[in-house]
Amino acid sequence: MAAKKKTNKKSLMIAIIGMIIAVIVLLIITIFSQRGEKVTPNEPGTIGAHSGNINNGGIVCEHDGRVYFSNPYDGGALYSMNVDETDCKKLSTSVASSICAAGDYLYYFQSGSSGATGLGGVRVPASFIRCHLDGTKGYTMTRNVVVRAQVIDNYVYAEGTADANHDAPYFFRMDIAAEEDEEILAKLSINPACARGSTIYYADTDTSRNLMAYNIQTGRSSVVVEGNVWNPVLYGDYIYYMAPSEGYQLRRYSFADDTIEILSNEKIESFNVYGGFIYYQTFGDNAYLGFMDTNGGSVTVVANGNYNSISMTNGYVYFKDFWNEEALYHTYPGSTYIEPVKAASDAALENIKAENESKNKEE
Repeated sequence: MAAKKKTNKKSLMIAIIGMIIAVIVLLIITIFSQRGEKVTPNEPGTIGAHSGNINNGGIVCEHDGRVYFSNPYDGGALYSMNVDETDCKKLSTSVASSICAAGDYLYYFQSGSSGATGLGGVRVPASFIRCHLDGTKGYTMTRNVVVRAQVIDNYVYAEGTADANHDAPYFFRMDIAAEEDEEILAKLSINPACARGSTIYYADTDTSRNLMAYNIQTGRSSVVVEGNVWNPVLYGDYIYYMAPSEGYQLRRYSFADDTIEILSNEKIESFNVYGGFIYYQTFGDNAYLGFMDTNGGSVTVVANGNYNSISMTNGYVYFKDFWNEEALYHTYPGSTYIEPVKAASDAALENIKAENESKNKEE
């Protein structure tokens, strides 16, 4: 009898060890299959997202006729839809920000599970992800916390923050094909959103507050505009920005003639530029969401109150109500008509219902 018990224990141990080995092998195969995936190089001059969208949280990105967005009706989960808001689909339960798209891939920072579904108890580690445009074959590029990121040619340039492994903010890059290790480029807070060609334009928040140009080929920075600059946005031959030291005026710098124009003397809290319009939010007792043309003319109030996350595509201007972060609104460029994004709310309700029904069946 004792010999039989000993044999059973030995068989159980062998089975457990076999299962552990099988799990380890599966993990190794998964990691290497993702890392070893052949990623087609991007065309020279590729930029993953409009700088104004990244500055406003990176919750909306347009690419090849699709809009990829963080859906507040589903806790911030990653969705996609056509520019005209048809064919709205859920891609991931992850809360997405800094969404970029280039070639056949999406890139985004996931800060957790959406929690609006029956999967709210599942822990999703903070990480920066590369996946296919349909949300499949996700690959973790880094576990570092990413504040803002931008795809430039064949690298993701990112702004990291102080954490357990870093004693201060830092600027780093990652090879989109994961063939090179992460490379820290500077121990500075450099926002990579505003980029064109081989240059990143950023506000030097660490020392001078000047508008700087960082050359990704040489690794050197030079001064473009002296003065207090915040959230630069590239559009056409100009860089639009806020001037905090001048009452948060909205200004633009001309590359063509090296001049600065004041576009608005109002206190600007956030803004975006695209499609011939500047959409902006003021702050103060009479705050409002408004728009003007790119020369600062034809000022129009869209809605009184406080709005944020202004994101722009070829189809719509998107934004959120500061007091209701669980809804997403849109307007047509140049219009004062606003409404909730019904396609996003309808798709979210369908997915939440399906996921909860699936969970109830399992229980």
